Amino acid sequence: DDQTFSVTVPPEGVTKGQMITVPFTPTMKVVEAEPMNNRSATPLGHWKDGLCDCCKFGCFHPHLWNAWCFTAVLMGQVLTRMKMNWLGDAALEETEWRSTFRKTLYVAIGYFVLRTAFHVPPATVQFVNGHYEEVFPDVPIWKIIIHKVLILTFAIYVLTVLTKLRRAARAKYSIPEERCLGCEDLCCSLWCTPCTAAQLARQTADYEVQHAQCCT
Repeated sequence: DDQTFSVTVPPEGVTKGQMITVPFTPTMKVVEAEPMNNRSATPLGHWKDGLCDCCKFGCFHPHLWNAWCFTAVLMGQVLTRMKMNWLGDAALEETEWRSTFRKTLYVAIGYFVLRTAFHVPPATVQFVNGHYEEVFPDVPIWKIIIHKVLILTFAIYVLTVLTKLRRAARAKYSIPEERCLGCEDLCCSLWCTPCTAAQLARQTADYEVQHAQCCT
């Protein structure tokens, strides 16, 4: 096979034209195999799909329900794929990003537990003295304040982390801003929070190949 190799001459020597038998181990040529399926490769320079393509994989796909009902949970999944911590910053160690989803899940659970504990019933409209009036529940002012602070704090957390996550995804996949130059990530995260989380989930995973999970 046109391979060159070394041979040790016997001590008694050889003569011209003499045939000798020597051991030979052929050298294996290693060739890097190409991927059989390039469909899962994430494109560079543009998003896989649009911001509003939430139903691309059907109306009952886990990523869709997570995006609309448990945005923080889906955000935690994408943060882990991007190797970022629960605050939306690049993780310095592997142990840091591997615990991201768990920490984000704890934040979401803690929020819903506290919001339930400090729940404030909404005002009702009642017919009083011949006309309709808006009647507010008899709730202590401190409970109302805590309730509103909880909602505001969690909303700011999701908005901040999702904005940083989208910016990091655009940098990783070389995706330029198309609208609202300079603040596109913030605008999408603020006005289209579930759609933004869902798009990031589809961008960082191939749901045509990988099985989606609701809480992993």
